[in-house]
Formats: sequence, structure tokens, C-alpha cells
Amino acid sequence: MKSYDVIIIGSGPAAMAAAFSLAEANKQVAVIEGKRFGGTCPNFGCDPKKILYTRSEAVWQAQKLTGSGISGEIVFNWEDAMKEKNRYTESVYIDIEQLMKDSGIDTYLGYATFLGKETIQVNDQHMKAEHFIIATGLTPSDLPFSGSDQLLTHEDFLNLSSLPATIAFIGAGYISFEFAHLAARAGVDVHIIDAGDRPLKAFDQDHVNELVKQSEQLGITFHWNASIQSVTANGEHYVIKTEEETVTVNKVVHGAGRKPNIAILDLDRAGVETDEGGIIVDNTLRSVSNPRVYAAGDVSSTQSLPLTPLSGQEGGLVVNNILNDKKQELDQGAMPSVVFTIPKLARVGYTKEELDKQQVAYDLHDVEMTEWLTYTMIKEDKALGKVYIDQKTNQVLGAEFLTVYADQWVNYFSTAIQLGLKTDALSSVHFTYPSVLGDSSNLI
Repeated sequence: MKSYDVIIIGSGPAAMAAAFSLAEANKQVAVIEGKRFGGTCPNFGCDPKKILYTRSEAVWQAQKLTGSGISGEIVFNWEDAMKEKNRYTESVYIDIEQLMKDSGIDTYLGYATFLGKETIQVNDQHMKAEHFIIATGLTPSDLPFSGSDQLLTHEDFLNLSSLPATIAFIGAGYISFEFAHLAARAGVDVHIIDAGDRPLKAFDQDHVNELVKQSEQLGITFHWNASIQSVTANGEHYVIKTEEETVTVNKVVHGAGRKPNIAILDLDRAGVETDEGGIIVDNTLRSVSNPRVYAAGDVSSTQSLPLTPLSGQEGGLVVNNILNDKKQELDQGAMPSVVFTIPKLARVGYTKEELDKQQVAYDLHDVEMTEWLTYTMIKEDKALGKVYIDQKTNQVLGAEFLTVYADQWVNYFSTAIQLGLKTDALSSVHFTYPSVLGDSSNLI
């Protein structure tokens, strides 16, 4: 039986942040991965999605400016964009595993299961460790209707060499909105089917309503309060039956949430307690029931927004707590979150609902930026921003945006919130003009 100081299950951002740091500290480290090294983000998620998105955004911009200095037909060609995406994904996991090996980290391709509190098995190999880090991320949630096993996953969608004529996305969250915009801009007839009537609940609903409006103008059809009864294959089509209607499409994609990817681990054998949110951990990310085990990233029961760069931070925190007697607690801080549609929807810090619930006294700067030069130059349909400022301290409490530049704005305000900068300090900073951040004084 092989022995290690630390065995890491999973190989995404949290796992990588931990693995390389532990190896540098001369710890004997093993990383176990079930699919591709690097995890979801570089292989099936953030990175390939952004490669496709960048091209759809470039086409959007060119089409907006057609007739005002731009001419000719410009289209978003999915097949060519996928070739470019594949050039990245076909090697990135190989490069990541090689970097691990070069750093003295043992790698195993397979699925780990616990045999006891300090032992696991992967393939035919039994191993034990002083500590374990579980960083296995999320997997699609179970859906309560017949035929749900026929749905494509986000991974399947990002590997489609060509798109069908019609496609439906189940659920109205991040994944469905982002993929629906990609498909619609490639000329597909797109449907989003949701059991409720309030999508993207973590974001400002004024901004969400405007995003829905622009999505409909793009050609996306929304089906609200639609409880799906079944999905049935019928030749090259899938028939989706709800309580009110029937929708027929060529492909159906699961976009209705994700759950912690822990079922195969046999955590009961390791004495690791879990709940619906994942592995139950304390503020140091250590399992409350097995002190050998830590959980980092989306698999832990900590409450955080999805699609945020928190995993790497958590991986670093776990390393600190394994190596040092003085334990560090998780501080999520002001974590920005972005929905990569066109326009982008983004937030950082507190929302209005959260501030009102806490009865915090704040000033709201609710600004429409559409007529500013920055946005008239690119002919954006509507650019919206909200910034919440503490009445007592003049510090930024939160910010929300709907614009193609939303990611830049939340990064700016994330810096302000995390450093505790007051509005007068922000106003004293000089930016180039004309530029996106050159307009910052108009928001604070």
C-alpha cells in the first residue's frame, strides 16, 4: 500500500492550488482524477466557453457597427469556433498532468473510493494518507421526470461539432443563459424552459428582466412556470411535455443546476458527514467528522456564488491549514460573479435585498449609462449599473451591472470593496479617457 502525506481527489483549480504548494513544501502528494486533469474549468467549462464567447462577442460588435464604418457579412461560425476551442482543450489536460509530474506529484487516472478513514482505492491501487483534500466539484443534478437521462450535459454541449436547428435548455440559470446566447447567435432556434418565473435569482431583477428582454429580441423563447412531465426521443427530435404545452426540438440540454460530485466516493466509510450542499466543513474547510479530510471548491458545504474564482483561494487555505498549526478561516470577501451573455450580467458584494434585510443605511447610485460615449461608440442597446455606498463610511458595499463591460466594472468595484477604499479615494484615481473605467467618477 502506497503512503502519502496528502492525497487530493480531483484536479481542478482548488486541487491544483493545493497540489503544487504542497509539493513545494516537500510533501509527498498524489492527485487522482476521473476524467481529464485540470477538472471542469479548462476542459469542459470556463475556458472553452470563453473561447467560444469571445468569437460570438466579436461578431455581435461587428454587426452592431455594420453600416457605420464596418461592411460585409460577418457571422458566428460554430464549426470553426469549435475547431479553435478544440486546439486548446485537446492538449491542456496533458500539459497540466505533465506539470504535476515534473513537480514530483504522483498522478492517477481513475475514480477514488474510500475504504476507511485513512485509506482509499483507485483502480487496483490501495493508498493511505495523513490528509485528504476532496475537490471533485459538481455534477448535473437529478431531474424528476421521465427521459431526463437523455439530456445533454454542459460537457456534451461544449463538444458539439455542429449545432442542431432547434435546441432547448432545461432551467434558467447561468449555464442555460450562457449556452442559449451562444446557440442563438449561431442561428439556432433556442428555448429555455423553467419551472419558475424568476431566473438568475442571485442578481438584480431589474437587470435580469432587461437581459430576458434582450434575449427574447435575440430569438430565445422562454417557457415560464413550465413543469416538465417527460422528455421522449422521436427520431431526430425530442418531445418535451409540460403541464401546459409540448415543445419539440432536436437537442435538449440540462441547465437546471448542479450538485456536489461525491456519490462515488463512499464517504460513509471515511466517516465524512455530508448534506445537500456537499461535505460539511468548519471554517477552516476541515471535515467536521473526520479531521484527516478537507474539502475545497464547489464540493464543500460553504455558501458561495457559483462560477466564481473562489476554488483556488480555498485550495491555498487548505494547504496553509495542513502545514501550519495556526488555522486560517475562510473569508470569501467580495467575490465577483459574471454571467457571460451579451450583454454580461455581473455583481459583487451585497445586493439591495441583502442590505435591506440587514437594515444597513446606504445610498443607491442607480445609473443608466447607455448614452455615455463609451456605450454609444459600440452602439450597446442598454447599459445599466447600480452601486451601493455605506452612508456612514462612504465605502462601496456592492455593485451590479448589465453591459458588455460588466466584468470590468465588477473587477474595479471588487478591488474597492476588498481594500475598503472610500469613495473619495476612488475619485482621486486617474484613468485614461475615453475608456470604460474613465467613467468611474460618474458611478460614485
